Amino acid sequence: MAHTTLSPAEFLTPQRLAKLSSNQQDYAATILVDVLRVRQAVGLTGDWTPQQVAATLAALPTMVDQSHRYYVAVVPVLTAYFKAQALPNEAALFQALKAARAALVAPHETTDQEQAAYETVVAQVETWVQTMTQQPEVQNLSSADQQRFATIIHTVAELLITGKGLQPSEWTATTLSEIMFGPFTHLLDDSERVPELFHLVPFALTALFTYLADHQLLPAATELQAWVRNQHTALTTMYDPKLEHFFEELTAAMQQQGIDTRDRQAVDAFTQDYLRAHPTTSRALFMTDHQLTQSHPAKQLKFSQKKRRKRRRK
Repeated sequence: MAHTTLSPAEFLTPQRLAKLSSNQQDYAATILVDVLRVRQAVGLTGDWTPQQVAATLAALPTMVDQSHRYYVAVVPVLTAYFKAQALPNEAALFQALKAARAALVAPHETTDQEQAAYETVVAQVETWVQTMTQQPEVQNLSSADQQRFATIIHTVAELLITGKGLQPSEWTATTLSEIMFGPFTHLLDDSERVPELFHLVPFALTALFTYLADHQLLPAATELQAWVRNQHTALTTMYDPKLEHFFEELTAAMQQQGIDTRDRQAVDAFTQDYLRAHPTTSRALFMTDHQLTQSHPAKQLKFSQKKRRKRRRK
């Protein structure tokens, strides 16, 4: 005999809420709505079974973008939800919930730790920017150019520190080249990819390296500043919309084929195969830009473009 499933509103009475922790109360309604939606989305109906619990909670993180606190509350909230319905197989359901908890919580612990570390880097770089903007040569920039200056500093520093895991004491011309030709332009918003920003890149890099050197944070300052001088033309003209579009298509093709973008050999092999399959694209890219031989989608970042956009728009 099928049991009538309680709706979130029916379950969330004041008496039941009072038995939940403060964190569980904060997320209870959202969790129940999300779980029932995901259950339906994966084609599960009828009475809850342990298999349905496992399948629904396995799909939940792929369909719901929430914080670590949310995922910590999922199992306790669902336990209370099933208990309120006095289901005949509740013991088996509780066991399935318990088994699913570790997989629910662990990835979000890692995500939250990475996000916290990223925000620490952002705050550190913002301190650098605020100090540098007091310099006369930066103050003389227009308001729009000062914003572009800050964007360049944040993007470069965060790519090196968070993306490559390198503190300024470890920066070299090689690592700078790896992030400037490819990842740098990819991480910018569409509205930021304008000539005015790229014309400021050598100036901003020189200012950053001088500032860090003055604070004894950049042993390779001379090498890095020489690299900027030598690459001045390439830096000011490095953005090619055609190349950017190619990398987006290539990355999408890799995802469709299940290529692990952390595997440099697999990425290189796939890229060569892709170029052979698209000879017209290949010829056009090599005629218009040298970047393809210097950067590959394998150099993935540990923070996403989406996260950076949220931060800069606060």
